Amino acid sequence: MPALPSETTRCPGNNPVDIYDGAWRLFDHDPATGRTIWSLVDGDQTHYRIDMPVGAILDANHDAEMETMGKRFGDYNRVASVPVPLFYQNGLSDAVKQKDDGWLKRWLNDSDYKKFRTSRGSV
Repeated sequence: MPALPSETTRCPGNNPVDIYDGAWRLFDHDPATGRTIWSLVDGDQTHYRIDMPVGAILDANHDAEMETMGKRFGDYNRVASVPVPLFYQNGLSDAVKQKDDGWLKRWLNDSDYKKFRTSRGSV
């Protein structure tokens, strides 16, 4: 997801520093990571959406995987690189804390998460 979508607009009549993506108001943006937090007020509830660009991570993971082609497998090779928000959102952090190697292996070997792998083969 792009950090600041092209449809982001400044709404007339609002504070000139307020930036909107549809009904979502820009809450915070970190230029170093590209992470953008948007808020949406819905009655008495406020919802938050976090956009985190992962394209560079996925490109680096692909490059790292390509470097392993033609090389022998060895011990202590990096097998994945996962963005920190996804690490916590998908339960990876819980599996690491609980030392649930089986769950980690299933997640890392799942074809849905292949783009986070940095080496070929299976864990």
